[in-house]
Amino acid sequence: MSEAAPAAALVPDRVVLPESAEEVQAVVLEAGEAGTRLLPAGRGTWLGAGGWGVDPGTRSEPGGGGEAGGRSESGGGTDNPRIVSTERLDAVHHYEPADLTLTAGAGIGLDHLARVLEPNGQWLPFDGPACDTGTLGAAVASGVSGPLSARYGATRDNVLGLEVVTGDGRILRIGGRVVKNVAGYDLVRLFTGSRGSLGVITRVSVRLFPRPDADVTLLFGGDAAGAVAAARRVCTHEVPVAAVEVIEGDEGGVGRAAAVAVRLLGGVDEVDESRARIVAAAGADPSAALEGGESRAFHERRIGWEAGAGVVARLAALPDRLAETLACARAVAAQTGGATSADAMQGVVRVKGSCGEGDLAALAEGLLRGRREMAAAGGTLTLSQAPAEVAARVGWTGGGGEEGGLTSRIKSLFDPDSTLAPSCP
Repeated sequence: MSEAAPAAALVPDRVVLPESAEEVQAVVLEAGEAGTRLLPAGRGTWLGAGGWGVDPGTRSEPGGGGEAGGRSESGGGTDNPRIVSTERLDAVHHYEPADLTLTAGAGIGLDHLARVLEPNGQWLPFDGPACDTGTLGAAVASGVSGPLSARYGATRDNVLGLEVVTGDGRILRIGGRVVKNVAGYDLVRLFTGSRGSLGVITRVSVRLFPRPDADVTLLFGGDAAGAVAAARRVCTHEVPVAAVEVIEGDEGGVGRAAAVAVRLLGGVDEVDESRARIVAAAGADPSAALEGGESRAFHERRIGWEAGAGVVARLAALPDRLAETLACARAVAAQTGGATSADAMQGVVRVKGSCGEGDLAALAEGLLRGRREMAAAGGTLTLSQAPAEVAARVGWTGGGGEEGGLTSRIKSLFDPDSTLAPSCP
């Protein structure tokens, strides 16, 4: 095990780089005895997302009401957490192409994993935001899925097993390496999406898929209202599609106010037939058609769409309320000089923008107004990135109450002393 220079994101006292689950366990046990807070990470690129990470300047004091408490090495509650990076846990432990399963260390980069799978024509279709720069363990810990989940299932649907070091120092091996492996409580789903608040994920077993022979993206241009209507027609048509996105502005690549990007995956004949039927359903020829590598590159850029944004919000409601969700998202984007991107099949709209020198109080009020409008539509508005002042006023999720009590009770089962710094925002 070794130590590295402090990561810039949270300026911790130091970063430790264990090389096995046993070394992670030793770090956790030592931290528990010393009263040190730990912040699990992969490459350290998602530490502050969604308010799960700990800002050393805003950590609550002991007993101050935060789920993670406020314990400090010096007793003052403002210490820097020690980052535990799984970056060196990057080995492939088991790969059986015939079974479409793989087990690897949590620190393996998803880009590296793609190169391992490519010779066998297989892939892991994780396309959540920022998956292009993250690790397998971080993708599982965040639990965020992208547009491909409509065809391949959400992240948690494709995680078969985990090795986790809990906050009280236990090494748990849950789930398995095969698809049919169900016994007892489904702890795999509990840890998927827990963002390191319950334990440090050290090893992951996943289900793989054959890479489709054909990959085609049809781009239909139009005005904003027409794009939403076209997207809904495609989503409710009997033709199976891999993803349907509504992209507003120049990023759609068709020189129109909005574009509908329809992705088709499968065998060559299957995709050709689906393409013809989608064009018939849309009632117009596509403005552009991307095939093979062009299509893949287009969607890879969509994965990194939020990178560098000062404000990122995620609005979600039932897919049939997409027009309302997009209208609310546009109002938020207008305040930040940003843009929107909608997953029409899931009813999720992402907003990215910048803070600049604008009025942060006005931005916070606009986000709160958007949250109220989404609640009235039966949906939600959550923040992934925002200035501290805005996040403090708006809240990352707007949740709490009984749900907050449940997460506290779950955390107490795996991390009773709050050794792990992340907590549900």
